[in-house]
Amino acid sequence: MAVDIETLYEMLDERKPIEVQEEAIREARKIKSLSVLMQPVEYKLSWENCAKVICEKTDEELNHYTYEMLEWLQDLNWPGAFLIMERLEKMDPQLLVYDAIYKVKQALLLKDNEWLIYMSYLLKNKKFYDALSEEKKYQKILKRYYESYWGKLDY
Repeated sequence: MAVDIETLYEMLDERKPIEVQEEAIREARKIKSLSVLMQPVEYKLSWENCAKVICEKTDEELNHYTYEMLEWLQDLNWPGAFLIMERLEKMDPQLLVYDAIYKVKQALLLKDNEWLIYMSYLLKNKKFYDALSEEKKYQKILKRYYESYWGKLDY
């Protein structure tokens, strides 16, 4: 059953019956261009289910979407934000580090401390922390935010 994207967003709405949502997730898994699942503005109530589909993808499939995924971390109240945060934390840091540094710079310019806190969660992955070693300044900033909110790092 092929559906148009508008119908799919409506089916992904978390208020729909679970059977409808599950069918929509099966359809969404077939989508090759994941950008249509990155926080579709008019369909905020579909974000959680969009995030579920995104998080099933491999690192290689997500490689071109880390920028958008990091934007999802601006507010953990947004549907799907925790799923995206946990998926990013498990990604190969080499695929993430440059976009993450760019987003940290952006958050600093915006003085968006919450976004910095949520991005600092990525430090749970020691390999991400190590990947930041060439950018000591941002490594230290994220570590400070991590420890102020999430607790002491184990390394």
